[in-house]
Amino acid sequence: MLGDSTGRPADDSSMAARGIADPRQQLVIERARALLPEDERILGVYLIGSYGTGEADEFSDVDVHCVVTDESAPWFEQHWTEPLTTIAGPTVLADGLPGLIGGLGITPDWLHVDLLFHSLATFDRFQYDGVRVLFDRDGTLFPDGDQPSASGQAGTPYWPERAVSLFFYFLGNLVTVLGRDERIVANQGLGATRDQLISLMLAERGVRRTSGAKRLNALLSLEQRRCLEALPPAGHDPADLIAANQYLCREFIRRGTALAAVTGTPWPAPFVAATLAHLHNHFGVEFG
Repeated sequence: MLGDSTGRPADDSSMAARGIADPRQQLVIERARALLPEDERILGVYLIGSYGTGEADEFSDVDVHCVVTDESAPWFEQHWTEPLTTIAGPTVLADGLPGLIGGLGITPDWLHVDLLFHSLATFDRFQYDGVRVLFDRDGTLFPDGDQPSASGQAGTPYWPERAVSLFFYFLGNLVTVLGRDERIVANQGLGATRDQLISLMLAERGVRRTSGAKRLNALLSLEQRRCLEALPPAGHDPADLIAANQYLCREFIRRGTALAAVTGTPWPAPFVAATLAHLHNHFGVEFG
């Protein structure tokens, strides 16, 4: 019989009610709950991502995180694939994540399982949006139990300074890549500028996104989604790439200037003006 975060037996019906959508995912979670705590060096086990926020579906990864004793962290850094196999079974890919202890695993039937470890000294229970606790050895890591998610909830608009700078930086480089006839790079760059517009849209709604890279619909308003879906199609024809970037630029300026006014933040007018002039001088068309 599996136990809950306090050592009590788990209720299968409650597990089903919490959004477990795939038997393979459920098996990994059950193994993580039951088997990982057998290692005394593991002080806590919890889920983040879709299972942490309560949004899991049949396409979800299983993101398992562990808190370990400080002295055992170097061992887990070297041998993290052993507990990964314990909970996920055999894998066809086990790849460490740079700068972290642990990594990702892909099973033969393509279930994606992440397993990461945090030393007790570096553990921050508020690092992620949405946490579902599977095990807390002393009851001190998560004294309040599961941590509800705030991700995707609209709040106070804020100024996304880095996104604004990156948007106009990427946009200005359109001159370089098309000047070299690097059409593939220009197409890649369109995605980069679009992503900065998405960051601006999240800031419009006051949404702070810290997890769930494969989910976006719930974070945007219907109007914002329609705006992004209306982006002109662009393959590798320079005229189409320019038109798509013009569309993104006009939307970014319209929304960005409004957001700057709402948040009381100075609009970076000199940088924007220099970028627009740079584009106009090279392509002979207006972007603003």
